[in-house]
Order: sequence, then structure tokens, then C-alpha cells
Amino acid sequence: MDNVIDRINLRTMRSAAVVAHYARPDGLLPHERASLDQVADEVRGGPVLDIGVGGGRTVRALMKVSPDYLGVDYSQEMIDACRTRFPHARFEHADARRLSNVRDASISLAVFSCNGISMVGHDDRLAIMREVYRVLKPAGVFLFTTYNRNSPEAKAGFRFPDLHLTANPVRMLVRAARFVKDTAISFHQRRQHIKHEIHTSSYAVLNDVCHNYGVMLYYITLARQRQQLEDAGFQPDAVAFDCRGRRIEGDTVLDSMALIARKR
Repeated sequence: MDNVIDRINLRTMRSAAVVAHYARPDGLLPHERASLDQVADEVRGGPVLDIGVGGGRTVRALMKVSPDYLGVDYSQEMIDACRTRFPHARFEHADARRLSNVRDASISLAVFSCNGISMVGHDDRLAIMREVYRVLKPAGVFLFTTYNRNSPEAKAGFRFPDLHLTANPVRMLVRAARFVKDTAISFHQRRQHIKHEIHTSSYAVLNDVCHNYGVMLYYITLARQRQQLEDAGFQPDAVAFDCRGRRIEGDTVLDSMALIARKR
């Protein structure tokens, strides 16, 4: 099943439209910023590994923490976009499950932003955690975001694309045409991918609304995520922030969580 998830997600992440979409934003999301602020001083100047760098949204923020920076992604097209945007930074085409180009115990801070760890199946997710643990220095930090199974988004049915009304008839015509096109793509991809969903007591892999239902995404509760990290060797009770940047005390129903995991 992991191979099916890979095939669906990688095809989307390699498409020109999606690469262009991720090559525009710059800066961190609130929970990413809150997490990085929490650990920046202790890892400052050390080697930083930016996993699933995408189009480069996180590059400037992480290079402010350390110029010893490496961004990796399993989409060569994303890496090409990053090299165009940041010609003086270092990027490599690499898979988070097999970081063969990164030495054992060599990284101070590993970051997997934008819920990127949610774009693989269960076995591959566990492999990523083990691989990150391998490359981190003792007491090194793994900062990542993931989708929350306790959120309403994990239970939502089919959703139509957004249609923003305007009094301008030309703009409205363009938006209506885009809405019709995106709706047709969403219906088609939903019909193709929903049969690959996985629902267990521990996690779910869902055909998510992102990119017109063009991805399969992994959802997990905070408690289960903390247990996964501990099973991979990380210290227990990883600090977590909700997507508004607030530290989670207990639990949250917001759709994305950021966690700070520390190597023993």
C-alpha cells in the first residue's frame, strides 16, 4: 500500500502547477515559527537538515538559524525550483526514508515542515523517524508538523473547491471556469483514490482535499504521535504546538500540529 501512496503523492508533487504553487510562499507557519523559536538558540550554528523542502518556503528562516544548511526533497522538480530561488544554498535530491547522503549523528536540527511526513504510508513514516534519529547528534532536535486525526478535517466528506464571488464580470467568468475545471478534477481524483484509504485504531491515511484530492495523507492523534516518537528512540512527551502557534496542553482539534522531538 505504501507504494500506491507514493505513486499518487509523488505524481502530484512533481506536477508543474504544484511546484509553482510551493515555489512562491516564503516564511514559516505559526506553529512552525513557535517550534523553531523554542529550539533556535540551542541549535544555532549547527548543521540543519530541511527535509521535504518543497519550493523553498522554509529556507530563509532556517538559514538564519545556521548557514550550515542542506535542503532535500524526493521531487527533483522541487529541488530544481529551490536551486533557482536560492542559488547560494545547498540542495540535494533525496528521500527521507533513505538519507544515505547524511552521516550518522551529524545533524543538530532536522525539520520536516508542511505536514510532509504525512505524505507516506505507515511503514515509511516509521522508517523516516528511524532515519532522522540516526542522522541527529545526541540531544539533536527533530521539528515536524503532522495532520491531527482528532480534527474535523479528518472526518470531512467531499468538499467543492472555493468560489470567490466578484462584481467584475470578467473576473467572475474566469473564476467560474476555474471552479468548473477544479470540480471536475476533484471528482475524478476522488473516485480514483478513495479506495486506497486506510482506517485503523492507530492512524488513518485519507484521500485529502489538498490539490483537488490529488494526495493521500496520514492522520494521527497527538498521543499516538508521541508514542511513535518514543518507540523510535526519541525522548518521551514531545512538546507540541497547534496550528495557531499555541503550545498544546492536553489535546487539540485543530488540523495540524507541530512537534519538537529530541534524540536521547
